Amino acid sequence: KRRFANNFQFLASYTWSHSIDDSSDLQTLLLPQDVTRLDLERADSLFDQRHRFVFSGVLAAPAAWRGAGGFRSFLADFTVAPIFEISSGRPFNILTGQDTNADLTANTDRPSVAADGTLFVPGPFQSGSLGRNAGLTHSYSSFDLRVARNIRLGERLRLEVIAEGFNLFNRFNEAAVSPRFEDVNAVDERTGNGRYRSRATAAFDPRQFQFGLKLNF
Repeated sequence: KRRFANNFQFLASYTWSHSIDDSSDLQTLLLPQDVTRLDLERADSLFDQRHRFVFSGVLAAPAAWRGAGGFRSFLADFTVAPIFEISSGRPFNILTGQDTNADLTANTDRPSVAADGTLFVPGPFQSGSLGRNAGLTHSYSSFDLRVARNIRLGERLRLEVIAEGFNLFNRFNEAAVSPRFEDVNAVDERTGNGRYRSRATAAFDPRQFQFGLKLNF
C-alpha cells in the first residue's frame, strides 16, 4: 500500500487460501452421497478460491501543469484510477442426476471414474467413485478503469466529467457451470491437477461503460 503522495497512490493485495469442509452452506444439500461414509464428503469447499490478486491505484496530474502550456495544460486536471483483479476458479460438485445407490434421492449421486478419466453412471445400488467438488471453474480476470477531468467554471464552480469502463478487455468470465457429468464429458477438459471443467451456464458482466457529470460548488 502506498498513501497518496507525488500525485499517485496504489494498493496491491494477494490472498492465498484453502477451505475444506464436508458441506459448504445451506444453499446446497446437506445430505452426503453415502450416509455410511461421511468421510468421503471431505473435500474443498464450494467457495474455496486458492489465489486472488487485486491492484488498484489513483494517478492525478500535477497541479503545476495547469500553467505549463501546451499538452500539459490539457492533461492538468485529469485523474486516472485503474483496478485489476485476477483470481482462481472455484470448485463445483459433479452429479449424475440418477438415484444409483437407491437412497431415494437423485440429488447427491456422483459418477464413477473410468481409467481414462471419463465419468460414467455406476451400477445399481452403487455409489460413484468420484470425490465431492471434483470440478473447477475457469479463472476470473477483469480490468476496470475510471478517467475523470475537472473543468473549472470560475473560482467556486467545478464540473467533473467522469468515464468508467468495466471488464475493458471483454473477457468471458464464468459465473456458473453445469454440474451434470454428461456436460463434463462433452467439454473433455481437465486441469493440471486432474480437476474437471464443464459447460458454462452463466457469465459475469461483459464490457460495460458508464458516464457521469458531477458539479462541485
